[in-house]
Parts: sequence; C-alpha cells; structure tokens
Amino acid sequence: MKTFKRILVVYSEKISSGHRQAVEGVRRRLQGRRYRMVRSQRLCGRDFDRVDLVITVGGDGAFIRAAAFVERAAILGINSEPEYSEGALTSIRDDELDRLNEFLAGRFATITRQRARAELNGQPLPSSALNEIYVGARYQFHTSRYLIEYRGVRESQRSSGVLVVTGSGSRAWYHSSGGRPFHYSERRLRFLVREPYSGRLFRPRLLHGEVGPADRIRFESQRQAGGIVVLDAWRTYPFNRGSRLEISLSEWPLTVLVPTGSPSRAGLS
Repeated sequence: MKTFKRILVVYSEKISSGHRQAVEGVRRRLQGRRYRMVRSQRLCGRDFDRVDLVITVGGDGAFIRAAAFVERAAILGINSEPEYSEGALTSIRDDELDRLNEFLAGRFATITRQRARAELNGQPLPSSALNEIYVGARYQFHTSRYLIEYRGVRESQRSSGVLVVTGSGSRAWYHSSGGRPFHYSERRLRFLVREPYSGRLFRPRLLHGEVGPADRIRFESQRQAGGIVVLDAWRTYPFNRGSRLEISLSEWPLTVLVPTGSPSRAGLS
C-alpha cells in the first residue's frame, strides 16, 4: 500500500470564501504529516525536491502550473470552485475533501496522462507540456512564418500558428480549431496547422498528423520578430528567425491519483 512521506500543496490565489475554506480543509486533514504549502504563482523547481505527492487546490490552472514541475511524483487535483471551474484535470471537488483521507491511506487508483517535451535550439526546455505547445506569432492577427519538418517532409508555411497537443489538451484549443479529441493516456501527440495560407508561393501539405513515440516534429522560425513557443498557455519562449524547435512525446508521463473505482472522474477524455 502506497503512503506519502513528503507532500506539497499548491493552491491558487483565488479570494472566494469557498476556495479559502477548501485550502483550510486540506490543511486540517494534513495535520501531523510532513507537508508544505505554496501559492501556484510562486512555484519554483526546488519546491518539488524529494516530494512524492503534489496536491493542487484551485482549478485546472493550478493543476497545470504544478504539473509543469512534477517529474516522478504523483499529483492529485482538488477543484475548489466547481461552480466556476471546469475541473477537467482535477479528481475531487471541494465537497469531497473527506476523500483525501482515503488517498493518504493508500486507497486510490491512478491514471496516466501523456506529456510533450521540447528542445529549443538544441537545449531541452525545463518542463514538459501537459496540454499543448503553440508555435507561431505572439499576436494572433499577425502571420506565423516557419519551416515545418515531419516524417521526412519539409516545407515553408504561413498560418495562424501550429498546435501540438496531448490527449489531455485535445478537447480544448485544438478541438475548437477543428482537431479530433483522443484519450489522455494514448502514447502519441497530434499537430494541427491553424488557418494555413495557400497561394501561388505556398501549397502546404503538412496540415495535421500524429507524433508517435519514435517521431519528431521540427520547426524553424522565419519571423524576424514576434515569434513565440508557448507551453500550456503560460510558459513562453522567443522563437524568431533561425530558432529551431523539436517536439516529441515525453518519456515521463504524469501519474494522477483518482478515487478507487472511478478513474473517469479525472478528465472525460
């Protein structure tokens, strides 16, 4: 039976009474255990040293921010405001805090969420993406300009940017852009070129596809300025002329705790 020795609680800075009560409810249930509490906006890598369980209190945003720093620890998401937050990534709601005792006693199931990793100019980015990686222009009304390479085909494109997603992220921005959702545990990524331009000089063929465990998708920026790479809609890196990006499936998926007998509670993908 799995028990946890070092626990990190990551909580969002919401000001509603319901959220504050959920944070205090978690604190009370952890009394007598070794734990720390950190605001999601103030996280850094050393907060996660030797931690074997991460508990997030908030919504999907707090979960995503914490997951960015998690390597091998397990994570449990608590939706503190289900009336306002979708909670697609969380496992229990604020009115189910008593179930936290079950998790701490080792009575839980787990699900695996795949992640995407990226190398920018030959250097691995410090964290993986749980939902998606966006490649393109900082401002959506500007044209994204880049070279794309996938399975031996390389071409220059103009578009509104490219999304490379996991199953967890396939029901959000990617789905709204016309992509087909897939399960969060599937060991693959998918990419989608948003609003590709086609004309006399550009006849794009690489508009969508799958990135399996052995695949890589590569980009080279052709924008003089204003190009970016964004992981999970908050970690942003410059991506201007000559910069090179490689994206692949991460070898470290995320282990998520869910209530015994109901693994579907953590996400509907």
